[in-house]
Parts: sequence; structure tokens; C-alpha cells
Amino acid sequence: MRYLQVITGFCLTLMLSINPVMAESNNTLRLATTTSIKSSGLLDHILSEFKKKFPYPVETTVVGSGKALRLARTGGVDLVWVNSPDSEQKFIEDGYGIERNIVIKNDFVIAGPTDDPAKIASSPDVFSALKKIIDQQAPFVSRADDSGTNQKEIELWEKVNFDPVGEDWYLETGSSMASSLKIAEEKKAYIMIDRATFIVRHKNSIKILTEDPANLSTPYSVIMVNPEKHADTNIKAAEEFINWLRSEEGILCIENFQHDNQQLYTAVK
Repeated sequence: MRYLQVITGFCLTLMLSINPVMAESNNTLRLATTTSIKSSGLLDHILSEFKKKFPYPVETTVVGSGKALRLARTGGVDLVWVNSPDSEQKFIEDGYGIERNIVIKNDFVIAGPTDDPAKIASSPDVFSALKKIIDQQAPFVSRADDSGTNQKEIELWEKVNFDPVGEDWYLETGSSMASSLKIAEEKKAYIMIDRATFIVRHKNSIKILTEDPANLSTPYSVIMVNPEKHADTNIKAAEEFINWLRSEEGILCIENFQHDNQQLYTAVK
């Protein structure tokens, strides 16, 4: 039996040395993250620095937070980086995730045509702005994709006691943040968008009209998939990615990420 174990171990080592692709796939960190993290450029920036220090190939899936968490429930990834607090808490309560680590913060804004037909720029808060859009039936673009952005937007409509779904002026894209912004620009519509994506991706035909940090803050968390639910979770790689993001080096990497001399995210220490 001992002889068989030695031979088996030797054969496996030989296979991995001959086939480095196999060795690489067994060590891959599978990460599902939001389209806003990708659209702003932060994802590529972070991964390029992380890979300088750690040997893991990283396989990324870029979707809305809702889809990312559903994928994690099936064991399709080792780690999620999302911005949907209520869904994240449910994910952990159901036993699929281990510890919610808030690593960055950003905020949403309401952007729209530079001529601001609904006159929301004078609004004291986001709720007043939405009421003006409703009154004027001004075109409004929604991601409608169960992303963290979409979930937050639905929450805001509920707080002003209005359901816009089905209204002619309410345009549902079912698409990413960057794609939805492009549609808002083409349709001369309003849109709720994370500030980082707006700064990086917007054109001069659209501008930020309503800011309300108190009601529009959005934290982004990293959560490792529970190996008790999915035994193939790459625990070591996931833990090292989380720990690096929260380290002084990771924090500096986040805070030094800029576009046109504007810091896009705040690291949570």
C-alpha cells in the first residue's frame, strides 16, 4: 500500500510538471465581481498589483452583485466582491459565505442631460430629485439587472412610494453600468450611477446633477465562499486576496487609483 501511494504521488507530480496548465488550473482564484469595479478600471489595477506578489492565476466573472452571489451559492467561484449589503447579509446567514469584509466605499449620483429638463439639480436630496423626474415623466435609465445599483435604485423608488416599472419614460436595459450610461447619453435620460464609473466613462452630454452621500453611499465587500458548502473553494487564495486588500499595501493601491487626478474609491481600514 505504501509503495502504491509513493508511485501515485510521483505520477501526479510528474503530470503537473509536464502539464503546467493543469497545475495552474488547480491553483486558480475564481472571483466574481461587479461591473462597476470593472468599468471604473479598479479591477485590472488591483489584480495587476496582486499578481506581482502572489502566484495565483485569477479567473474573473463580471456581473451584477445579485448574479455574483447566486453564482457563489452554486460553488462557481471562490470569492465575491460586491455592493449589495442586504443580499450579502442573507448570503452569509444562509451559510454560503464567511465574513463580510468591507474594503472600499463609493457613492451613487443621479446624472442627466446638461440642460436638466426635470430641474433636479436644485433638489436637496435624492428623493426630491426622483419626485421631480416622476412629475415630469423624464426619461430614466435603469440597469434592471439585480445588480447592487439596481437594488439600491428600487429601494429609493419604494421610499418615494412609486413603482416606475412599465412607465413609458422608464427604460430598463438589463445591462452593465457602462452600457446603461451609454444608453442614458443616447436617450438624453437620467440615470443613477456609481461615481467612479461616471468619472471614467461619461461624455460631456451628461453631468452629475444630484449628490446625496447620506442616502447614496455604497460599500463594496469581499466575501469568501464557505468551504463547508463547497469543498473545492480555494481557501488559501481567497484568504490571501482578502488579507492583501486590507493590508497597508492594498489600501495604498486602492487610494492611489485615480482618473484625471480624482480619487475614485475610499479604502475602508
